Amino acid sequence: MEKIKINGIDEIIYYTESKAGLPIYIWKNAYSKSFYLSLNVKYGSIDTEFKIKNKKYTVPNGIAHFMEHIKFNVSKDETANDLFDPLGSDINAFTTYRYTSYLVYGTSKLSENLQNLLYYVYNPYFTKEILKKEKGIIESEINMGKDQPFNCLHNTFNQCIYHKEKYRNLISGEIDDIKDITLEDINLIYNTFYHPKNMFLIVTGNVNPYEIEKIVNDELAKKEIKEYVNPEIIKEKEPKTVFKEEEIISANVEVAKAKIGLKLDRKLFKNYDLVKLNIILSIILNSNFDDSTDLKEELLEEELITFLNTSRYVGDDYVIFDITLESKYIDEAIKRIIEALNNLTIDKDTLKRKVNSSISTLILNYEDVESVNNLIQNYIIYYHDLIPNLKDIYESITLEEVEDIISKINTDNLTVVKMQKETSD
Repeated sequence: MEKIKINGIDEIIYYTESKAGLPIYIWKNAYSKSFYLSLNVKYGSIDTEFKIKNKKYTVPNGIAHFMEHIKFNVSKDETANDLFDPLGSDINAFTTYRYTSYLVYGTSKLSENLQNLLYYVYNPYFTKEILKKEKGIIESEINMGKDQPFNCLHNTFNQCIYHKEKYRNLISGEIDDIKDITLEDINLIYNTFYHPKNMFLIVTGNVNPYEIEKIVNDELAKKEIKEYVNPEIIKEKEPKTVFKEEEIISANVEVAKAKIGLKLDRKLFKNYDLVKLNIILSIILNSNFDDSTDLKEELLEEELITFLNTSRYVGDDYVIFDITLESKYIDEAIKRIIEALNNLTIDKDTLKRKVNSSISTLILNYEDVESVNNLIQNYIIYYHDLIPNLKDIYESITLEEVEDIISKINTDNLTVVKMQKETSD
């Protein structure tokens, strides 16, 4: 078992791989009174087209989320809840664009909880009756989601940003997509992607890493693990421009909402690796738009906004800025935000403060079993490995690097999505 030291924080992540090929990441905290387990599948909603040995397969949108739902069925008369309720543990699951995660939180009986998690996720119990029942449940969920303003705003934003990327589609799929899902589709996805070599387990809490390794090996030895088919996800080349520059949505909202998006060519930042670029972009956005900035204070004092939030995404070919706001005077608020995007700035003292704040947050994350689990999860999904020197990366950032990246940010490819109150005729 490998011990990976987290530089500058005095923490260790244990890493091993089960005999069946499942990567296992373990963080031990002797003071924790709880534990957090996540069994993660590197399969998300965007992975609907793939090849196996040069044969192409296409499955309906929403199937990753659908799989997450029906995976809770263990047998005809038993669900995952029946396994965990007697243990007093909380279970959950979620699906994103990039991955699916099955979660367990508990305070006792770690061994039984981990055994049950592995048992039910690696138990392919699917029937036509289950599919039919679950379709009705998910169709209701889709309809409810469309009534939520921020969901609608987010989905429309993605459709304006992207031309071809599967991010354009709902994670849940549309109702017609769900109707198209067959038992054959489900078995194909499970047999292709729900393999230990395409998954990873994270265990955080007051645990014995060697006990965890033994439990996993013993439990997976009971399963019939077939050879991994090593699927290849098919991706289309996404244009560097936004698909649509503006969209207006009418909805039943009291306060208007908007998203402002920038789409930047990743080649503009070719001198920066994925981790450092993500960090610097986050610092730039926070330094110009977070609660401590003059801009946000002014917008709040002038009652131009009631909410403002920023995020960024770095892909292989492009960088996305996503700024979300609420305002009673939405056009003026949007104008001010765009002006700020065209005049991004940072000084030495602000950079130092943001770096120190980020390092403090990183250290504080290692006080909570869920936070550490999420941190490792994000590393593996977005960076494909642990980042043990993150503190060193923060401390290496220079003002010249930040200013260089700012100089490359422009609003040439910009989209604005507004959600306004419905007007009566």
